[in-house]
Amino acid sequence: MTAAAQLPTESSTTERAALWFSVTAGLAFVLYALTAAPSITWAHYGADGGELIAAAVVNGVPHPPGYPLYMLLLRAWLWLAGIIVPGSELAWRGNILSALLGSLSVGVTSLVALAVTPERGRRWMVAGLVALAWTVSPLMWSQAVITEVYALHALTIALLGWAVFVHPDRPWLLTPIAVLGVANHLTFLLLLPAALYLAWASVPPAEGDRRRRWRPLVAAALGLGIGALFYVRTPLVASVTPPPPVNWGYADNPAGFWWLVSGQAYRGYLFNVPGDQVFGRVAGWANTLVMQLTPVGLGIALVGFAYWDQRNPPRRNFALLWILPISLYAIVYYTRDSEIYLLPVSWLITILFGVGFVVISDWIAEKLHRPGALIPASLAGVAAVGLLALLLWRYPSVSLRTDDEAAQFLAGATQVLTPGSIVVSGRDFETFALWYGAWGSGDLLAAAPDTVLVNYALYQFDWYRRLMAARYPDVAGIDQSVQTLMAANATDRPIFFSEKLDIVPETSLSAVGPLWRYQPNAQ
Repeated sequence: MTAAAQLPTESSTTERAALWFSVTAGLAFVLYALTAAPSITWAHYGADGGELIAAAVVNGVPHPPGYPLYMLLLRAWLWLAGIIVPGSELAWRGNILSALLGSLSVGVTSLVALAVTPERGRRWMVAGLVALAWTVSPLMWSQAVITEVYALHALTIALLGWAVFVHPDRPWLLTPIAVLGVANHLTFLLLLPAALYLAWASVPPAEGDRRRRWRPLVAAALGLGIGALFYVRTPLVASVTPPPPVNWGYADNPAGFWWLVSGQAYRGYLFNVPGDQVFGRVAGWANTLVMQLTPVGLGIALVGFAYWDQRNPPRRNFALLWILPISLYAIVYYTRDSEIYLLPVSWLITILFGVGFVVISDWIAEKLHRPGALIPASLAGVAAVGLLALLLWRYPSVSLRTDDEAAQFLAGATQVLTPGSIVVSGRDFETFALWYGAWGSGDLLAAAPDTVLVNYALYQFDWYRRLMAARYPDVAGIDQSVQTLMAANATDRPIFFSEKLDIVPETSLSAVGPLWRYQPNAQ
């Protein structure tokens, strides 16, 4: 065989990349599927899962901004998974969808690692390490075992990186990726400046063809426009009669639509960090990033960033443009789960981990005067063992295979409710579990028909009171307030609370299973 015949062809390289994608994604899916929650869960900020599934089943609108792409995908998947695995629980199907989407992000990430790894390194070996690191990073893993929008978000993040790193010569790839990104999660917009910069910097300004450098911007703008059209779904499904029970914003009018897509309900959280907690928020940001790959892994990633700083300034600038906006947003957005927004930062750190690994292994090989594959392969083995140890160490805290707290709450509530009950909830945890039981699985309404579910916190919004009136026109006082609802129905309907609220004296509540029964005449 001649030397020329031994050189890998473009076809063989593509086939090998496809195989590597399949292997890394397949292994990640096995891990995620085995550790997925069996039903609804409150772990890993996953309380929204019950609401998302209920919204998909009734073809409704979930919490802002409505997540139109995810709703379409989840609705189709619940139907398809029901055919593939008959009799499986809806919540488990939703969790498996996240496992599938998360594993696809791992496969795409391995392809990005192949593209950014310095040529002198063992690219396939490093791509495997990067894929493993992304698979077991706590943020990624935790979102791949629950029903949430962030596994799809992780896939769009990886696809955006794939477009600008692997195929910078194909700017029109940005169009479908921008469609997916903006139609799923609006924080995707914060990543576009970095991607557009790198796409622009990757095209040298050829004489007489300077317009080529602007094609990525045109492609992304087209994608954003098409992605925005997905939000037309919201007024279409919100305006049916009767309206779906999960119908945030009741967006059958412009005001309701804008309230939903602009996230008006959450604006108070933005830039609302108390002065004495700013340092704590920054420390939390740093801790989240350190915990993804441990201090050692983060140190290796910083070596990779230093390599880009010295050898590839455009990629250094890309990294800064990618990390800073989303980090600032996660810090100043004052919610308990804002660390989830750091998924893109965690992803890039994982990519930089691969770059840094090659730089360090080459440096060690040079110092030991041992060129060849022995040193990189040995270090890769050590790194792989370390990552597998991380998997085992994190397994007890990340795996939800035996988690049943939310499911037990719902089962207990279903047992104690009677037909015609009114259930008042306040927190997301109990509210969305009840919504799942009523409009997702349907078990709650099957056991207690005509049960009325209301949320105390949502009564502050006009759209919610209007929705309640449209859903329950025969229930007195339901379009006014919880207090009015209680006063008008206390003698005719059993009233339950999922948790104690300040508006009800504790002496009027008695524990019944996981709920509290309202007894207006109790002393």
